Order: sequence, then C-alpha cells, then structure tokens
Amino acid sequence: MAELPEHPATKLLRSFSVDERATVSLARVVRQRAAFAELYADAMLQTSLEILLDTSCRVAAEGCDAPLAKILEHLPLGRQFVVRAGVGWQPGVVGHARAKDDPSNPAGESWRTLQPVSVRDVRQRPDYHLPPIYPQHHIVSSSNVPIMGVSGFYGVLEIDRREERPFDALDSTFLVSVAGVVADAVERVRREAALHAAHDARAVLLREHHHRVRNSYQALVARLQRHARQATAEDARQRFQDVERGVFALAALYDHLLGIELQEGPIDLCGYLADLCERMRTFYGVAERAIDLTCACPDLGIAFAPDTCTAIATVVNELVANAVEHAFGPAGGRIEVRLQPGPEAPFLTVFDNGSGLPAARPTSIGLAVAGDLLEGVGGSMSVRSDGGTTWTITLPRK
Repeated sequence: MAELPEHPATKLLRSFSVDERATVSLARVVRQRAAFAELYADAMLQTSLEILLDTSCRVAAEGCDAPLAKILEHLPLGRQFVVRAGVGWQPGVVGHARAKDDPSNPAGESWRTLQPVSVRDVRQRPDYHLPPIYPQHHIVSSSNVPIMGVSGFYGVLEIDRREERPFDALDSTFLVSVAGVVADAVERVRREAALHAAHDARAVLLREHHHRVRNSYQALVARLQRHARQATAEDARQRFQDVERGVFALAALYDHLLGIELQEGPIDLCGYLADLCERMRTFYGVAERAIDLTCACPDLGIAFAPDTCTAIATVVNELVANAVEHAFGPAGGRIEVRLQPGPEAPFLTVFDNGSGLPAARPTSIGLAVAGDLLEGVGGSMSVRSDGGTTWTITLPRK
C-alpha cells in the first residue's frame, strides 16, 4: 500500500527548533488548543469557504492575542496577494487590499521562502516596501505562515499587533496548525465545487441528449405513420402500424423514465401503467372515437426491471390499439386496463366491451411480437371473448 505524502504543515512543524529551557504560560497553551479544536470541528462541516476563512482569522487572532488577522490569497496571474478574509480591519480592506508576492513585505517573504516569517518591528526593516494597510492600521509586529496543502499553495495567514511585542515559537506553531486546517478545507471546498460543476455540466448534456432522443422517437413515429398511409397493400399498412405501436411503447417508457430521472433500479408498475394509459389516450385519440380508456392500478408494490416493464407495456399497448381499431363501431365503447391481486400472484387484464373477437381472427404481427417479448421475461397471456374481450396477462415472477 502506497504511503500518503506528508502534509506540508507537518513538515513545517517538524522543522521548528525549540529551546528546551523555554517556558510558556499554561493558560496560553490551553487557550490555543481550545481555539484550534473549535476551528477543526467547524472546518469538517463548513461548506462556505468565506465563512471558514473568517472563522480561521478570528481563531488565529484570539489564539495569539492579536487584534488583527488576515488571510491573503495568492493570485498567480497578477503576482500578488488579495486580502480574502480578516478581522480588525477598516472597511474596504477585505476583498480589495493588495500586496506583492515578493520579499518586500512579510507575507511575500513567507510565500517566497515557504517558511514562517515573524517580524518584531516592521518599521526597522529598510528592505520592506509595505502596502498602505500597514501604516494605516499602525502595524508594528507581524507573524506570517504559508497556507499549503497537499495540492499546492493557497496563500498566507498573517496576524499583526500595533505594539512591539514579538511572536514566539508557540504562536508560530499554532499558526502553522491553523494554516494547515485552512489549506485542507480550501482543497475540500474546491474539490466539492468542481464535482458540483461537473455534475451540472453532465446534467446539461443529459438533458440535451434526452431532448434529441425524444425528437428521434417522434420523428420515427411520424415516418411510420406516413409510410402506413402511403402503403397500397393492406398487409403492408398493417405491418407499418404494428411497428409504429412498438415504437410508441418504447417512447412512452423512455418518457416515463425521464419523469423519474432515469432510475436504474426496478420501476413501479402501477405508476408506469397509469402514465402509459394517459399517453395512449392522446396517441390514439380515444376521446374523438367516443372511447373511454381507464386505468385501475391499486398500489400493490409491484416493481420490475425496465426490460420487463417494456415487454408488459408493449403487450398492453398492442391490446389497447387492437381494441381501438377493431372492437367498436361509431358509438364507441369502453376499454379498461386493470392491475389486480390474484390467489397466487397479481395479474393484469385488458378488457373492452366491444363486439368480441371473430371466430377466425386474423393473425396480428404486432401481437405475436408482443407475446414473444412477454414470454421472454417469464410472463404469458390468455384471452376470453364473452360480451366483449378480456385479455389476462400473467405477470413474471419478481
């Protein structure tokens, strides 16, 4: 198993040389540890980078007993920093104030060396050319640490005091730890933002794809309808209509899946049949033919894979289409699709109160194909013609 790379903050902490004889206040240690624990807990849950950076500045300032703190984000294109967050600054500093990324200021020196930089009195550094915010806020002492994560460099964490009071090793190590948490949080938020952006881009592409597929289905149905009208032989016309109904069943399933966000798991059969019946009412113009098409589907908790639902829908669509075309006269009639519980398993019926099947009914290519599809998924169907026609569809076992 490959070893994880050492975090840059850990490397910095290891590099500190500490005077073994030095003493510090226990109250300072406890205060800094409590502040760090607060920041760490917040960083694990915070989704807003702006809020997280503000919290980090406040924690850094309180932990080091300093009135001013800021996070400078590095802008590679401009070779400079911008103050991205801070506490204790005059209005207009955060989001606007700039500093060069060179050793002419403490933050730039920390960035160039990738090391903590603490300055007891910035006024005593003739090599510095400080940004205006230093004299404007009467800054004297300054401590800066680079904000570096596994993925790279983000910026600098800086705390400042208005009097000459140096920052010791305890302050510097505390700031390095805070900067490490900030770096990890920045990388996490950016990573999540990139994932959301990729998801949104994929969603746009999927919507465009679905739109094209739906248009292709509509164009194919229209072409089949045109060929059926132009066919001179009844047999050819019937074959076109059989294929047309099959395409319609597939298109109906596709639209239904879009409505439930193209789920990959089992599909609720009741909801699918209700949606299919609604589409068949429009597609076959049943109202104009004085035909009442109803769908009685109690919620029996039946769900099948998309392929099985396609086979069932193809059969139902074919049976309804045959009834619309052949079962009724000008007075119209009634067609009912019903899902109902049985003694052993639920079953599906398609009933019409039309003239019934003729003694020698013609062979329907579409019905034969639909029957084969149903048998292919483990189902079967039978018919009874007595005061109308009732088709019983034995559903596949789950």
